Amino acid sequence: MPRPEPKTITFTIDGLEVKAPENAMLVDAAKGGDVEIPVFCYEPKLGQPVGACRMCLVEIEGIPKLQTGCSTPVKDGMVVHTQTDRVKTAQQSVVEFLLINHPLDCPVCDKGGECPLQDITFGWGPGHSRFIEGKRHFVKPLELSPTIAIDRERCILCYRCARFSQEISEDNQLVLLERGAHSYISTFDGHPYVAPFSGNIVELCPVGALTSRPYRFRARPWDIEDAGSVCTLCPAQCNVTLTVRDDRVLRVLARENDEVDDGWLCDAGRFAYPALGGDERVSEPLIRDGGELRPVSWKRALEAAAAGLTRAGERTGAIVGGQASNEEGFLLARLLREGLGSPNLDSRRAGTLPLELHRALADPALQAKVSDLEFAHAVLVLDADPIEDMPILDLRLRKGIRRHGMRLFQASAADLLSSERAGELTGQLREAGDEVVILWGERLTAGPDGAAVHERQLMVLPHPACRRPVKEREAPKHRPTVTGLRRSLQPCGGFVATLRPGRRRPPARTPPKHRGPGPANGSVFPTR
Repeated sequence: MPRPEPKTITFTIDGLEVKAPENAMLVDAAKGGDVEIPVFCYEPKLGQPVGACRMCLVEIEGIPKLQTGCSTPVKDGMVVHTQTDRVKTAQQSVVEFLLINHPLDCPVCDKGGECPLQDITFGWGPGHSRFIEGKRHFVKPLELSPTIAIDRERCILCYRCARFSQEISEDNQLVLLERGAHSYISTFDGHPYVAPFSGNIVELCPVGALTSRPYRFRARPWDIEDAGSVCTLCPAQCNVTLTVRDDRVLRVLARENDEVDDGWLCDAGRFAYPALGGDERVSEPLIRDGGELRPVSWKRALEAAAAGLTRAGERTGAIVGGQASNEEGFLLARLLREGLGSPNLDSRRAGTLPLELHRALADPALQAKVSDLEFAHAVLVLDADPIEDMPILDLRLRKGIRRHGMRLFQASAADLLSSERAGELTGQLREAGDEVVILWGERLTAGPDGAAVHERQLMVLPHPACRRPVKEREAPKHRPTVTGLRRSLQPCGGFVATLRPGRRRPPARTPPKHRGPGPANGSVFPTR
């Protein structure tokens, strides 16, 4: 999908000329000149800045008052100063003000050692405090949700968690209650904060106010190691960082990848890590002996497996799950077809498709990336539920609607088989624009009408080349895209692969619902 091309401008910061995209926020643009402007409330993933913490104050020539660097877009020829006495005095005053009621919990706080407030206090704080009055206190910790604890006296009211709830996940559960010095973060009705993406607020919190209950008091930063990995619990394959201590995973954090997860994680991927070291995991080969599974050596287990496959011969069948690589699938195919003479090999739980149709759906010209969803003119969710099949796509679709005006449609297989409904849908997709992504679930292939549904699926794309019979079709010149969500066959219940392979549990038939205030942006087709 086409991306907007930013215009590059030149501005001066602390005597250095820096090139940056026009209208980029000053905090981000300054990094091009290796200048760090401290922030608490600013997080580019949360959308428009709010300038709440005032930590990023800078001096701009031509403007008499200090300006917030997080909400000031850079312009060509702008001259910025971050090291003047006015700026330093303002930053020191902000740090001193934030520490008035912040408790000295650093020795026991889970954020200690990796806390932005500690770093900024050391780098930009005054080094002393003039306040001798007593600090305010709250009952702590409170269970904000089954997985998150909140220490309200540590909160600096940066609004990050509330903005995530209201603007990113759009569950609208977290709010700021009361006013002034009595303000605090809570849910509107006092109920637990239960949402598919609630764990992200723990990472967003710049202090130790929000902590993970499973990780609380489990380790210190100098006790742990970080290991980059990929989440295998759904087809999204979100990038994660595993926090490891004594060869056990104690925490899962997001590892930002704009093309895959946009820096977010669902709660399943964030809090399912105890299963990695669970006692029920099979850690050694087992053979059934006398009706019971008994541990044996690898040599004996492999010999028993080979003997069983040899006895079955051409009656052997195999299913390749979503966790298998292409090379493993190729080796298994050789084992069955050449070694055992068996043709019984598959990787699909739903129905099969004719070869020509399968090739048409897999045409490289029709493939989409996850990041294409937010920049498309329209997205058709076809017989799938992203929040169940691939949760991170739910946030990507909401971002596309909110920031880029993407139109969201949804339909079922019955809608495509109905000529009237299919024609109406085709017209609306053409009206939306040329860049269209179809997001479909694997169960679309099931049943006797699976092939017919996929033929109709290709025909609704807004391009004449996609509406010819499959055998006569040529790759379109532009890129209408068809992306499938195939859930994998995995006995462990995990999920893997890319947008193509992967399977979890059969999802609900209802497509994603708009949870934000007001109606969804775009027409919505009800499923039947």
